[in-house]
Amino acid sequence: MGSRSGKHSQNITLARWLIDKTNTKSYRAGLLSGWKHPVVDGTLMELVGGRQKFMEQAKLLEQETSAGKEGKLRFEWCGVYTDIRRIDYDISIISELCEREKIEDPRKHQLDLISTVRQYREEVKNCDWLCRYYEDLLLKLENGEEKTEAEDEDHFRCLNAIAMQEEPVWNRVFSERVVHNSKKFKKDYESAVLTVLRNYSPYYEEGMRDDELLHLHGIRSYAQTLEWKGALQYLLDEKHVVDTAVNVYGTVINTQTMEHSKVYAIPGCKKIMTIENKANYESMRYEEDTLYIFCHGFFSPKEVRFLQGICEIVSEDCEFYHWGDMDYGGIRIFQFIKNKVFSRLMPYRMGVDDFKKALEAGAGIPLKPDTGEKLEKLDAGVLNELKEMILETNMTIEQEYLL
Repeated sequence: MGSRSGKHSQNITLARWLIDKTNTKSYRAGLLSGWKHPVVDGTLMELVGGRQKFMEQAKLLEQETSAGKEGKLRFEWCGVYTDIRRIDYDISIISELCEREKIEDPRKHQLDLISTVRQYREEVKNCDWLCRYYEDLLLKLENGEEKTEAEDEDHFRCLNAIAMQEEPVWNRVFSERVVHNSKKFKKDYESAVLTVLRNYSPYYEEGMRDDELLHLHGIRSYAQTLEWKGALQYLLDEKHVVDTAVNVYGTVINTQTMEHSKVYAIPGCKKIMTIENKANYESMRYEEDTLYIFCHGFFSPKEVRFLQGICEIVSEDCEFYHWGDMDYGGIRIFQFIKNKVFSRLMPYRMGVDDFKKALEAGAGIPLKPDTGEKLEKLDAGVLNELKEMILETNMTIEQEYLL
């Protein structure tokens, strides 16, 4: 049938103008019926190419269409076919006008979109978060809203592939598998997919970077690793105990190692510290009774699972600390680790005094207004005094300044 109806500003037919005039939210929702009576003016005549063309097209519509012959499309003529004051038409004629213009009826197009979305929802009926997205989208479409995201099925294919994949995959490999072009996902669909994930994903935490959020859903843009300094021992494949005490400068394990391992022991550990920034982590001197963990931001699900094992083996008097940026993101990361990994977590060098000293040293970075609004609404818990100081000064401090 051709492309769907759209908006035009010049050189359109009278039939197309009537279609566009009717193509409203109510029409697409199937709620519009009865008659319409648009008044003819100079602007309308100009849109269809002038008075003469307007008159010629009006006569043809009356004489050649079923709508005209049946009286469902009438023109209020003045004189002997010299002028037209008003057009009277029944909404039911739009389908015929669309056939005449070789375009798709907007109402039919909306119904097709609804049917398509329902099909993709059925594919992932066991994925609660994605079903919620589809249900919200369906409600908007059923109400007649125009949703650009519903026009391209590859958008849905990407979402469903993310929901159904069982193993992590590199961004370009994912793109090649789903949309048959290794760069197309990032170029054309990643932004819209991220919007859905931010609104519906159970893994999303305010302040997450795009690559972190995609990583949590198995789309890799970088190698996932876990780094620490300390005498941690882990059990590999339920049979090999790997002791990292000798790696006084740090140990790094990849995703596969995390998947096949669990924490086994941390001899003599009295303190565990997660550190947000790499420079600060690298600067920490090896101590036999301390485990330093580089967190790089929000831990992935595999990192969370691995690290949760620490709580099961350390003594009750073991202390947990986190050292991060004194800003909105740093507070969010602290809360994430406290809620998901180490429930006894306390802040390290993230107090009001630390903030003031860094500010006096000229380390402050202006707080963005939109971030400030988010921070005001945030329950910062044990970091509430820091939150208030940030809002009071409209400044933030990055962890590197405290080296």
